[in-house]
Amino acid sequence: MNGALKRYGSSLRREVGDFARDICVKAGNTAAHRQTGQRQAGGKDCIKKQTGFFQREAPLREFVVSSILVINLNPTFQRTISLPRLDRGEVNRASLARLDIAGKGVNTARVIQQLGGDVRLITHLGSERNILLNFCARENLSILWEASEARIRTCVTLLETATGEMTEIIEPSDPVEEDVVRRINALAAKEIENTDWLILTGTRAPGYPENLFAGFCRLAHEKGVKVAVDFQGPELLECLKIGIHTVKINLVEFTRTFLPEYEAKEAEDRALVKPASQAMRELSQGEGCAFVVTRGRRDVLFAQEGHLHTLRPPPVKAVNTIGSGDAFMAGMTFALAGGASLRDAVAEGSRCGSLNASLLQPGRIKKPDDGE
Repeated sequence: MNGALKRYGSSLRREVGDFARDICVKAGNTAAHRQTGQRQAGGKDCIKKQTGFFQREAPLREFVVSSILVINLNPTFQRTISLPRLDRGEVNRASLARLDIAGKGVNTARVIQQLGGDVRLITHLGSERNILLNFCARENLSILWEASEARIRTCVTLLETATGEMTEIIEPSDPVEEDVVRRINALAAKEIENTDWLILTGTRAPGYPENLFAGFCRLAHEKGVKVAVDFQGPELLECLKIGIHTVKINLVEFTRTFLPEYEAKEAEDRALVKPASQAMRELSQGEGCAFVVTRGRRDVLFAQEGHLHTLRPPPVKAVNTIGSGDAFMAGMTFALAGGASLRDAVAEGSRCGSLNASLLQPGRIKKPDDGE
């Protein structure tokens, strides 16, 4: 692993700050706010339930539910607007508009909850927090949060029904205060001690240290907590040195992180498959990290112990693909936490990603009338 990291991550190598090396702070008293949803029924029954309308090829094996902690520090409202066609420079009338809570953390936690998992989410919340918390209460999401002056951003999805095209507008995030960073550190340190799996996902609002996730990863590694990640860039390389169970990113993100000499395009990625496959084989050799690389509706690449495999996601008539990667991450990690093989976990992740793409609301695998 170290040799492969040196080879594939050389152009992104950087010094590690004291924070990443010394984040093992003692978790003292924290005034974190909690909104806790009801715990789901045991995974022994829930895992066999056919959620939504894509059936598993075979039921996952019975297991004891593991606790999963999700950390994402960029809370988001998601405005989804559907219209026949977007005419640029003209007044456009929408046929449908809805507001949801989203972002990679909420999406991932919500899908795990819908699968029957024991999951909680850590984030910060700004002045609009009551709206977000009301959504969490209705959707039975357990959230641990620290108050901040940073406004919760709103991202907008434009869905064109006539063409099937989707446009995503991502609003910039407000910076968090230094005190919020301190309180999030203490909260995360405390909660990591009481979980079986840690998911680190997405970008962070400005104000957080660049090596924040590396510090959380180090603490989890020392506590024997398994870590699954869904983010890219230099900090991913640092986390790999510390120890990760599974990396799940898309092919463009993998290329930017490990093969920056290649031009990464999501629409046409065939030229990237061969070099990415070789890199995945090398990076996953030995008893190290497993790599799962998604490609939208194309075959998923996954590598473990130097062996590369592929899996075709279930076909789907896509309605809204926002959150499909998060749904994949949720399904995969939920299955891994229950003792599934990597292949079975990738299959479950693919099933959840396809389910999400078939629905209007981002980051879910159930229709709104399926028990919510």
